[in-house]
Amino acid sequence: MTVKRNSSKRGRPMNLYLYDADVAKIRELVSWVAASGERVSDSLIVRTALRVASADKRFLAAYRDAASADQRFREANS
Repeated sequence: MTVKRNSSKRGRPMNLYLYDADVAKIRELVSWVAASGERVSDSLIVRTALRVASADKRFLAAYRDAASADQRFREANS
């Protein structure tokens, strides 16, 4: 099986809204990777996390946890 490569050499800019705990976790992972002598950025950490993520029960549980803290998903009458 051949992996299809992106024709673009650059990614697209996008806005992500993260809570302080999310940013702290990204910084923790940046520090951990940097301690191994790797050059690292927040963007590389997020892309790495996406590549190791699997559609399984743990992912769904983490999604539900994140969604429960997201104010945009709260009911207007709550």
